[in-house]
Amino acid sequence: MRDRRDFLARFTALCAALGLGSTRAGASVPAELQANALRDDPWISRLRGSHRVVFHSHLPTEGLALRWAQTYLDTQRSSYSIAEHDCSVVVGLNGRSIGWFFGDALWAAQGSIGDVMGAPGRSNPQRALISSLAERGVILLACGNSIRASGQRFLPAAQRDDAAARNAFAERVRATLLPGVEVVPSMVVTLQQAQDRGCRYIYAGS
Repeated sequence: MRDRRDFLARFTALCAALGLGSTRAGASVPAELQANALRDDPWISRLRGSHRVVFHSHLPTEGLALRWAQTYLDTQRSSYSIAEHDCSVVVGLNGRSIGWFFGDALWAAQGSIGDVMGAPGRSNPQRALISSLAERGVILLACGNSIRASGQRFLPAAQRDDAAARNAFAERVRATLLPGVEVVPSMVVTLQQAQDRGCRYIYAGS
């Protein structure tokens, strides 16, 4: 309830600054705008600046969405003198690509993850890059629907029909996501939300 009151206070102030309404006590913002904002996912509040982009992939593609996010920030700074605080970079992964957000403990325990990701081994080769992106303010989003279905993609074939094994795997995925990764309900909705707020969409699939 407090969060809602805080939001309404900030939103009313913003509307006043934009000339959209009164700041008098009891004044209200348009119901449609208020309802939409109250439904916003938490990551949306982290968007900043006028240079906004979302890199998306549902396939591993050797971590292309992650590498492009790094390249985007590096190039904006080195070639165009655009500071990172003027940029909002979002990486949204769903499908098999969410494996890049799994922690090393899960990779080590479940060797089939590396095989699915095209990077055989017992550790996540994108871990350092993801840590660097998080430190630079990149918004890292994993699809909740894909996490729920992750057992069907990442467990060995013999376990994929076992509902209990799939549920346990999905729970462990959530518990061991790399630091800085946020879970959103559905990536297809998140991509729409990002574009509604000025993020250019770039597909980093095959």
